Amino acid sequence: MPRGNLIVICVAFVVAMICYQSVAQTRYALMFQQGLRTISDFYVRPVPEEDLFDAAMQGLTAPLDQNSSYIAPPRYSTFRRELGQEFGGIGVHVDFDEETREMVIISPLAGAPAYDAGIQAGDIVLAIDGVELNGEEFETSLERLHGEKGTPVTLTVKHIGQEEPVDITMTRDNIMVESVMGDTHGAGGKWDFHLADNARIGYIRVDSFGDRTADDFRAALEQIDGDAEGVIIDMRGNAGGYLDAAIQMVDMFLDEGDIVTTRTRNNQIREVRRASEGPTIVPKDLPIVVMIDRFSASASEIFAAALQDHDRATVVGERSYGKGTVQSIFPLDGDRRAMKITTATYWRPNGTNIHRFPDSKEEDDWGVTPDDGLTMELDNETLKKIFRARRLRDIDRTNFANPDDAVAREISEEEQELLDFDDPQLQLAIEVIEADQK
Repeated sequence: MPRGNLIVICVAFVVAMICYQSVAQTRYALMFQQGLRTISDFYVRPVPEEDLFDAAMQGLTAPLDQNSSYIAPPRYSTFRRELGQEFGGIGVHVDFDEETREMVIISPLAGAPAYDAGIQAGDIVLAIDGVELNGEEFETSLERLHGEKGTPVTLTVKHIGQEEPVDITMTRDNIMVESVMGDTHGAGGKWDFHLADNARIGYIRVDSFGDRTADDFRAALEQIDGDAEGVIIDMRGNAGGYLDAAIQMVDMFLDEGDIVTTRTRNNQIREVRRASEGPTIVPKDLPIVVMIDRFSASASEIFAAALQDHDRATVVGERSYGKGTVQSIFPLDGDRRAMKITTATYWRPNGTNIHRFPDSKEEDDWGVTPDDGLTMELDNETLKKIFRARRLRDIDRTNFANPDDAVAREISEEEQELLDFDDPQLQLAIEVIEADQK
């Protein structure tokens, strides 16, 4: 067959396949539209087309993996706030007391409108803008605290030790969500990034990876500023977030080598991220311990794995969750909705993928495993104690108008037990730092 004829046949085949795929896509798009229209026109009760669309998109992503999903409003707004780490509000950590059915201020953020207006840890919120919270859903009440920067909001609160409630008005501002925290609050409500009971050891908690996490992490390291015998980086419970933030943080410890490799469909390498050459932010001889647990996933696993593979940190705690896939966000409807779908996998420097597939066995190579002899698995009761004890330590007690307010109420036996509780995984991390100094 003449070469020219062969080329014509090949080109015709490619064009035919493209046309076939285009027709198939158009066919299914038309059927999708027809299905929406049929329900909208003939179902026994009227159904808003927006509700039908949201339900259809949820069904569209259902056959994918467990990390892919459709995000409808208003959940998408919350999702963006969490990753963007900024929203309009007053800056408070709140909780819902199941027994009393009350909203309680856990701690105001230092420098935020609530802190400056005199909102105190332990305040009970009785009303927002004159509307009592009795029986209102907690999430609904929480949303009412949010709003555009510059708008006023009035909280009716009851301070600890006072019977009469007071109205406190403040103006909402852009609130930076904390993802990097220390052990206790220091002067002015700022975090102290040293252990309260062992100031020679630095301590940084990272509970997610957002837009500002890498910058805040760098600032925490600078506060420690070489005056510590070692640094403990607590990644327990960190479910991940922006991979770029984790990569930037790893780069503060390494001056060469791979950090993470991402691979797309058919295992094709998309990108290899490497450490920048030049001096590191953290001295190479400073001992580093990374704490992980069964809830540490995604970007937190990449952080721990990279430092472990390069022998730059000792990993302590429990085997991590095992989420080695990358999700990309595809906005829809003018950025009011979005699809979050898995587009790649990531691989640690030693060449393994940390992902735990549904059929993975305990003996398979997934997740990040603590260094030899440093695995400490905890039962659920101990995990609850660690969480509740941390909540008590996280209370900012620097904003009380009267210092006696901090101890105005009697501490229960349970709270005293939590205040005296020693986190066993943290104690193990401290022992690793101290052993390195001998």
